[in-house]
Amino acid sequence: MRWSASTRSPRAGSHAVPCSYRALVVRRQRERLLRPMTKMAQKSGLADLLRGVGEAPAVPFAPAAFQVAALAALERGDVLVSAPTGSGKTWIAEQEIARLLQPTRAGAPTRIWYTAPLKALSNQKFRRFQGLYGADAVGLLTGERRVNPRAPVLVATTEILRNAFYDPAGSAPSPDVIVLDEAHYLADPERGTAWEEILLLAPRETRLLMLSATIPNADELAAWLGEVRGHAPDVITLDTRPVPLQFLLADPAGRLLPPDPNAVASRPRHGGWLRTAADALEQRRLTPAILFFPSRRECDEAARLLGGRPAPDEARRAERIQEWIAQVPRLAQHPMLPALRRGGVAPHHAGHLTAWRMCVEDLLEAGLVRMVCATTTLAAGLDVPARTVLLSTLYRNGPAGPESLTPTEFHQMTGRAGRRGRDTLGIAVIAVESPSEADEGLALAGAAPDPVVSAFAPSDAQVLNLLARGTMRDAEALLRRSFTAFQRRSRIEDLQIRLAALPADPLTNRPCGDRAATRARFEHLLRRLRRARRKKSEAAPEVAELGRAVVEMPCTGCPVVERCLATIKDLRVVERKRRRLEGEVAHLEDQEVQVFRRRAGILRELGYLDGDFRLTPRGRLAARIRHPRMLILAEAIRLRILPTDPSALAAVAGALGTERIGPPPRAGMARGGRFRAGYRPGMRDHDMRHRGGYPQQSTDRGWTEPTAGAAFHQVRKAILGLRGIVAAVNGRLHAAGLPEDPVEREFVPAGGGPPGAMQRAAVVGEWAAGRPWEEVTTRHRIPEGDLQRLVWQAAEVLAQLEDLPEGPLPAAAGMARDAILRSPVL
Repeated sequence: MRWSASTRSPRAGSHAVPCSYRALVVRRQRERLLRPMTKMAQKSGLADLLRGVGEAPAVPFAPAAFQVAALAALERGDVLVSAPTGSGKTWIAEQEIARLLQPTRAGAPTRIWYTAPLKALSNQKFRRFQGLYGADAVGLLTGERRVNPRAPVLVATTEILRNAFYDPAGSAPSPDVIVLDEAHYLADPERGTAWEEILLLAPRETRLLMLSATIPNADELAAWLGEVRGHAPDVITLDTRPVPLQFLLADPAGRLLPPDPNAVASRPRHGGWLRTAADALEQRRLTPAILFFPSRRECDEAARLLGGRPAPDEARRAERIQEWIAQVPRLAQHPMLPALRRGGVAPHHAGHLTAWRMCVEDLLEAGLVRMVCATTTLAAGLDVPARTVLLSTLYRNGPAGPESLTPTEFHQMTGRAGRRGRDTLGIAVIAVESPSEADEGLALAGAAPDPVVSAFAPSDAQVLNLLARGTMRDAEALLRRSFTAFQRRSRIEDLQIRLAALPADPLTNRPCGDRAATRARFEHLLRRLRRARRKKSEAAPEVAELGRAVVEMPCTGCPVVERCLATIKDLRVVERKRRRLEGEVAHLEDQEVQVFRRRAGILRELGYLDGDFRLTPRGRLAARIRHPRMLILAEAIRLRILPTDPSALAAVAGALGTERIGPPPRAGMARGGRFRAGYRPGMRDHDMRHRGGYPQQSTDRGWTEPTAGAAFHQVRKAILGLRGIVAAVNGRLHAAGLPEDPVEREFVPAGGGPPGAMQRAAVVGEWAAGRPWEEVTTRHRIPEGDLQRLVWQAAEVLAQLEDLPEGPLPAAAGMARDAILRSPVL
């Protein structure tokens, strides 16, 4: 069943005309798209466009039609809901959870999983559900935290649920319902595979509720699920926003303008533009507002700038902040606390502690914050709406530098504007410096979100876990049922249709088979014969042999040679197209299966699989490891390179994280807080091995206590061992034509500093050894939020070691985990 609601008369200035993003780069199409919005803007002044801004009248809550339809459909089976941000998708899940938790309900114990892609969102839902259903009814499972794991309602990151399906015990009852929030993460290059594995492995009797604001190809996803699960989900779509959205522009001086590119003067942004824009938002009653910036530094600077002025409700705000400080005393020392308490302005990005971000979200939801400065990359992690959203740029910081926002990212940010039941109108302001930039921003406003494209990619852990459940044939059958195979199938069918449409050779009475190949061979022989005849007499045997070959070719004496020569050029064009299309089909067919087989071959070479691709004892141990770098960890355990000292083990676990440390320190200093004197930028690995290994993290005071010396040597030895493992694994991946693990670069000195792995090890090792939090962050110049995530990542590694069946590592990992998971990390 498909249920949808849409509007045919969108508010002027709001996004309504969907088109592909690629079409937007064409100027004419962009102008066509923007014409209705610009015309309305030219007719209406700013005051007219903002006339409807205000508080929504208080009315009793009544569920929307799409919510009612989704709940009814969920009683029958799977449901896929695609509706705008802020429309109330989570309410559907909350009502179903409440129904299943009713004490009068008969049957087996209730089991509900609520998954979210980010730990920040998981923590938000955990707190909310505890308030709704009681602390005893709700548990939290993330990589580093396990709270009430036997509760009927479990909030978890997606990977945790995927791991539960791979659990060899497999004795847990099937969940009643699985809620997959932000289901468009199926297309995420790094996380999407876990989502797809859940959909492939979930029991058919378990009902799925998938929620997203951005799945334009929901019908395609539903068709695939129908194949995989035997019954297609009901698709519930809503195109209308619960709160209308009005787009505005901010010119280089910070003045608010109607959405008319012609009203924007082309000049560099004025130094005081942000203050001007913020004042305009205040004067026109457009707060609270979320201001998006591309970098953390800009967020913090903006919060300091705008938080200097006193704001109303300071006493209430201070009281609410004090409640948070009572729970997390570290917040009392936060450098941005004065801006929040006095000015009602706060930064919100990954560089701050989770507790700080939770505090800011709490105050924003309570109406005690007037402006939040957030990074564009953290839009998905800020699940609190505001009246207004301001985009300071149409770019975000990507791994390789600035990248243009995609329509999905743009809508994710602007979708935060307008609070259901509280605002009559949501405002999205795009700050621009030229008419062309205004064109670009308003075109994004009218663009449809990107379709969900599968990011499924077999991994080593997936190979072991699938082969632990069945045979190679079973695993390959599951891979052929993946969403990526489904999407590729339609592409293959399209290519095959194009192949079938290619014209056949018109010379039906030709004496040869493949005319293009035959003619190419004939012409090649003629060229060789001409070259041979130009040589001296010693080439006579070659001339005779080539002459016989030419005579034997069907082209010699061909009855249709004239027609052949007249049409051979066109035929060759067709044959080139045919070969290209056939090559594309061959490349697309069974791509995942080929990758799976190559990875299985590497695991067999390393002794994790036997000759029949069954798990060996070593493979069964590795299959228990739930970590993205499973194979590296498994090899480290097998080769016994991991230290047993708890603080040293914590440091090595930190080395396998991905969090970057602050600016690289100066090189050329000795260990114990200084680099070894012999270290210099560009030094080769051989030189460092000869001098005793890689340098320690540069700090003014490192592990200088006498008791830390042995731990340091254990860490250095283990990291050198890990580097060798990574290099060996990447060598096998390269030989198999598979992508190499980028972690290898983290074990190589770069930029005049130590390897990233050693930097992370030094930071986590000091925290594990009992260093004060502020001392670690200051000496290593690492933001609090980054250190918190680095410790979490180390805790995830330690949790895997803690679950090993035997040996000294489990006890050491448990002690190390206890040492690092202390306030303010948790």
